This record gives sequence, structure tokens and C-alpha cells, in this order.
Amino acid sequence: MGDFEHGVGHAKFRQANEGFDWVFKVKTVDEQTARLKAWSKNNQTVVPLVRLGVGADNPEWNLPTGMPSTIKLQDDMPDGMGDTNVQMEWRRIQTFTDSTSNLANVPQWKREMNWMQILEGLHYKEAQLLTAVKDGELMTLYPIEKLLPGLGITEYTGKTKKPSPAKKKAGTTTKKKRVKKDAS
Repeated sequence: MGDFEHGVGHAKFRQANEGFDWVFKVKTVDEQTARLKAWSKNNQTVVPLVRLGVGADNPEWNLPTGMPSTIKLQDDMPDGMGDTNVQMEWRRIQTFTDSTSNLANVPQWKREMNWMQILEGLHYKEAQLLTAVKDGELMTLYPIEKLLPGLGITEYTGKTKKPSPAKKKAGTTTKKKRVKKDAS
């Protein structure tokens, strides 16, 4: 089957999360890889997002882990309605990963404020995706690990989804009894 039959001929998306969702709508790894490659031909940010998100490239972001606790995201906004997107903000995002950028010389609080401004301008789903990329946790959002060999990425350190904890059997506990020691 050709690329057109897989629906990869017109892979343009306003938001990165929409692109990843589209990639994983098909079942086979070959189809998913073809979609990811087709999307990356139209969007220069896809390959760096994947490499950063799986830990193949591991720059020092100098930002706290996770989503900032004080961020104000509009989580009721429909897709495509953010003020900006990752592709439009890519130059600003790259300054966080470049140790020679001017951003490396600003105080930490100002660096974090710049990061929050980027996130608050994005659609909330894209802000979550970018946070996962920053933390090297893209594989917790999308099952991208199986596509990496087909993309030529063989070394990576990203975090994957944690398996759900085993269910406890009724009547069992995991607490240990404390034994009081004599004071003598």
C-alpha cells in the first residue's frame, strides 16, 4: 500500500498532540511509522520533539519537573483554539535547551516565568505534551517506543507508563506491626 492509502499524504496539524493522536489511530507499527515520517516532512518540530521526549537528546532544561503548580490553563478549550502552538513557539522553546542562549543568563525565576508564558499560550493538551517532552516522558502519553527503531533512534532514556499496581487480595495488609522496645 502506498502512503496515500494510509492517509499520510496530507499530514498537517495545528497542534502537536493532534499529530500524535493521528499517528496512533492506525494499528500497525509500520503504518504509525509512515504517518510519523509523513508528518515530520511538513513540521520541523516533530523529530526534535520525539528525540527530546524519549530522552535521545537530553539537554539541561533548568526547569522544575512537571507542570508548574501556578499555571492557568483553559482545559475547556476545543482543539485548535490555543493562542499559539508548539511550532510557532519553537524558537523560544529551543532557547531553554541551548546552554549558549541568552536565556541561560537570566535569573531562574524569570526563566520559569518565560516557560509559563509559553505553556499558557498553548492549548492545554499541547501544554501537557510539551511538559512531558521537557521531562523526557513522551512515552507516558503515547506508545512511541515501538516506533523508535524505525526512526533510527536506538539510544534513549525516556520514561514509559508504569504498570498498574497489583490488586490486593481481600483480607491482606501490607503494614508491618511495630514492636515497642523496652526502655531498660
